[in-house]
Amino acid sequence: MADGDGAEPGEAENGHDLDFNAAAWCPANREYGLFYLMVIRQGIAEKYPEMHKMKPAEVANLKFVENRVLNINSQSSTRAKPSRREAEVVVEEDSEAISEGEPYEESDVVPWPGKRGSWWRVHSSLGEDLVIREGLSIASPELSRISPGDAVQQAGAPRMLRHGRARGCIRLPVKPRGWVTADATRAGGPMYLMSGTAPRWRVVYSSPNSREGDAIVRADLALDSAEVAVLWCGDVVEQAGPSETRGQGILRMPVTATIQRRSDADSEPAKENAPAAKTIGWVTLDATSAGGPVFFKPAPDLEKKSRRRRHV
Repeated sequence: MADGDGAEPGEAENGHDLDFNAAAWCPANREYGLFYLMVIRQGIAEKYPEMHKMKPAEVANLKFVENRVLNINSQSSTRAKPSRREAEVVVEEDSEAISEGEPYEESDVVPWPGKRGSWWRVHSSLGEDLVIREGLSIASPELSRISPGDAVQQAGAPRMLRHGRARGCIRLPVKPRGWVTADATRAGGPMYLMSGTAPRWRVVYSSPNSREGDAIVRADLALDSAEVAVLWCGDVVEQAGPSETRGQGILRMPVTATIQRRSDADSEPAKENAPAAKTIGWVTLDATSAGGPVFFKPAPDLEKKSRRRRHV
């Protein structure tokens, strides 16, 4: 009886016998069973121990690996857990290496309207603080928390988690370090961040010696760095990045521009459309921990003003 391919059992389409005898040995018929071939090979290896290491000239430059010691399985194509160094990714030309931290979490880079340096605000409708964690994973250690309405600055490109109960969550690296959940709507959660502008701060300290200015802008974070500008009570500046704490708990903040200057004539703030005097440097935000004054307080939010005007 023929099978489904039209060949008799034990016979291939070309007529050759498919029944292979591993113990066959008939050189006249060119029949060499596997068993005797292995016996001969073992005998040659014992008599000429160096022969098995010799390679023909055609393959003398090639290296061979004994594949029986390799653990090749169906999971070999899956992505292996990268080292901490490999986990530091650069997804933007102008971004720095952002550590994804531990534990490792599989994720994908996703489109996002912001970029490195963009400012975001915690959605005011949230009834809880937003947690800043050390790494990409929501299981990584907690660093701090920020309240609804507070601003946070983006440090790099966001990534979307692949697995677990947080699958679909978009995580965002922030300055100076850490990760926050920007959008959890794909995982059934809320939108945590909304687009915002850089925070604005007004000088509230008035120095007894007003001729020297009320707040000093210095070249860098160090308290004794070079002076680059002076500010007066009523001046408004724009925050350039996250604030940092120096010795004795003094809070320092980078600023990029003077948005509004006090009028020299009447000591009142200048108009909103007045030309801005661009400066870059660091100021002391709060020195009360060291026995000093509070130099700056949040200025009115331009975004809130514009929203109120549109609703009128």
